Amino acid sequence: MDLQRRVSSSDAQPFSNSRTRDGRDEYWIEPQDPPSLALNERGMIQDCSKSFENLFGFQRRDLVWQHVSRLLPQLTGVDLIQAGRLNPLLNYLCHCGHRYDAQDRQGRIVSCILSLVRVEFDGKRSLRLIINPLLPELEP
Repeated sequence: MDLQRRVSSSDAQPFSNSRTRDGRDEYWIEPQDPPSLALNERGMIQDCSKSFENLFGFQRRDLVWQHVSRLLPQLTGVDLIQAGRLNPLLNYLCHCGHRYDAQDRQGRIVSCILSLVRVEFDGKRSLRLIINPLLPELEP
């Protein structure tokens, strides 16, 4: 089974932010490096994956210590953590496949589904937000 998804830049405008592979303009989502952000519990971006940089056109230095709502305006004013746990409504919406609109560096909208996971390493808690871009032909 091929776990890679290929989206040609000619398929839809939001995916024109792509890299070249095999001489064509396309973006590849590698299963071992999904587009993701590392966030602190207040929603401040601590890091991003290389595939996130490629998809959205940002570099890590552009995003560190920016609030996640800069990229996902629907999360403006939303507490990611409530009473020491993931926000139950946000967690529910992520599990249900609720569609979010992310904004790339050029201001274009990338429709996506989010997965939010709480991570602990060396006694420090953080969140990992995995962005699953929707293929243009699957959008309603």
